[in-house]
Amino acid sequence: MTDTLQEWILHYESGRIFFNRLSSDVTKRIYLSHFKRYCQAVKKTPDELIQLKIEGLKHLGEPSEYQAENMLETYLATSPMTANMKVHTKTAVMSFYAKNRRRLDPETAANIERNEPQKRCPKTKDVVEMENAMPTQRDKAVLWFIASAPIRDGSVPKLFWRDLKPTHDKEVPYYLRIEGSRLKGAGKGKYKGVKQIAFLHSLAVRKLKSYRIEAKKRGYNLTRDSPIFISYRQQGEIKPLSAYSIHGIFAKASFAAWHDLEKKRFSPQDLRDYVQSAMENAGVNRNIISPILAHKVKGVDKHYSEHDIKDFLENFKKALPYLLPQSIEKIKAESEEQAQKIAQLEKDVEALESEMIRKTFQNTFESTVESTLHAIEVVELENMLKRLIELKSSEVSAGESKTSKKKKKTEH
Repeated sequence: MTDTLQEWILHYESGRIFFNRLSSDVTKRIYLSHFKRYCQAVKKTPDELIQLKIEGLKHLGEPSEYQAENMLETYLATSPMTANMKVHTKTAVMSFYAKNRRRLDPETAANIERNEPQKRCPKTKDVVEMENAMPTQRDKAVLWFIASAPIRDGSVPKLFWRDLKPTHDKEVPYYLRIEGSRLKGAGKGKYKGVKQIAFLHSLAVRKLKSYRIEAKKRGYNLTRDSPIFISYRQQGEIKPLSAYSIHGIFAKASFAAWHDLEKKRFSPQDLRDYVQSAMENAGVNRNIISPILAHKVKGVDKHYSEHDIKDFLENFKKALPYLLPQSIEKIKAESEEQAQKIAQLEKDVEALESEMIRKTFQNTFESTVESTLHAIEVVELENMLKRLIELKSSEVSAGESKTSKKKKKTEH
């Protein structure tokens, strides 16, 4: 948020009420920019907008009762803004009235809806291509920092070097434990009790070291109390890199990498999806993923002990094969090697089966032939024996016949 924008809103009583009741700096920047644009378009100051609503409440049942609502609807209906921009403006204006206890009718501009969000979850290859398109070590460090520790862009400017806590693990050297006041919603309302546990893998840490060397060469002396990421605009003066600048870094890198932002681009939020998808692919439980993404989840203690940090670390490490480029290539190579081994094994099994079938057939054939020959031999032996018996019988008969003839001659 610019000083000019803040100065403008604080000039009006209703503006001060609105400003002081917005929880985070990011919300203030977004809401106030859209709200000021609306005020300029309808030619009303913030105080005049509130007065318009008060006058409407004095004329219940009359056409002027909803004059504030009608003015907003007319503006949104005739504006050439995109659907998403209209939603942002509607939200900012209705929030302004609500913070001043002059809520607009909830059905105001009910037809204004946001376009269906485009799902953009980058692959590791996309992250690498974006890095190659980035001109400074700082930008590369921002990229891999969020691609490891999925921290929202609005929280990144609030991080300091002292937030990096050692894990004594080579693969994941640091972790961050961020309290709710530096997260979305500033730990208030529905965001009360939310904390974030995030980790930096070895690649992200290497990029941070390179960035720190670069910053020193540019004249910036970073200490443990310095913001992790700083602006390079004023040499030597350390100021945190804004969320707006981080978005600009990602947009420029996307354009440099793929030359068409309408077809392909990625934002810091998309890298949060990248980390979430990696952990889901690794089979990590959702109750573990949520605190890493700064989401509120039932069943998880509001205070994370050192023991809990170790549990989170072990689960985060499961996702490293899906987060690190060299790991992805290693998995691919291992998969190809495994596929080759399986293919060879299938060939060996097929050859073995063929050999077994051949031997089985050969053994069966030989056994059948042997049995057949044996059967033939038995039959032949039986026939020979039968012929021998027959011959023997013939000889006996012949002998008996000769004896009988001799006997008869003797008698005569």
